[in-house]
Amino acid sequence: MDKKLKKMPQFVTEVVEVKWSNLLKPDVAFGEASANHNITVVLDGALDKVLKAILKKSGATKINGIMEKEGVRTFKAKSRVHVEDGKFPCVDSQAAPTDTVPFGGDKVRLKLAPCVITRDNSLSVYLNGIQIIEKNANNITGGSGFDAVDGGFVSTTAPSKASPALVDVVETEDEDLPF
Repeated sequence: MDKKLKKMPQFVTEVVEVKWSNLLKPDVAFGEASANHNITVVLDGALDKVLKAILKKSGATKINGIMEKEGVRTFKAKSRVHVEDGKFPCVDSQAAPTDTVPFGGDKVRLKLAPCVITRDNSLSVYLNGIQIIEKNANNITGGSGFDAVDGGFVSTTAPSKASPALVDVVETEDEDLPF
C-alpha cells in the first residue's frame, strides 16, 4: 500500500446533478504534469451524508473538493487513470459503454474511491466511473436548444459557411519588401 494514501472501499452515489465536467479531454489548467479528468456535481443531502459518514470513519480532518458558490454546494472528483486515452469512459443507464459524456444539468451516478492523504490527514475522493442516467434536454447534440417563436424574425436564407475570398497574389522580389 502506498504510504501516502490510506485507501477505503469504493462506493456508488445516488443520482446527482452535474454542474461541470472535464471528461472529453483532460484538464491541463495547471500543466501537463497535473492533467486529470474531473466532474463537479451538486452536493445534495444524500451525497453530503455519505461523505460525512466516510469522513468520520476515516478519521480524516476534512473532505477535499467541496466548495460553495452563490449558495450552491458542489463536490469535485478527479481521475488521472484515463488521461492517456483522451476521453473518460462512461456507461449509460443500462451499464453499457457509451461515447457520450455528461455535461451541466445531466443526472449521473458516480463510482468513487475515498482515500486519506496522510501528508495532511485529509480525505480525497477519486473518480473511478460515471453512469449517465439522464441527459439534460439542452445538452443533446444536434439542435440549437431553441424552440420556434411565432411572429419573430425569420431569416430569408440560412447563412452558409463562406469560403475565404480569393486574393490576387502579386509576386514581388524580396528587395521590394519594406522589412
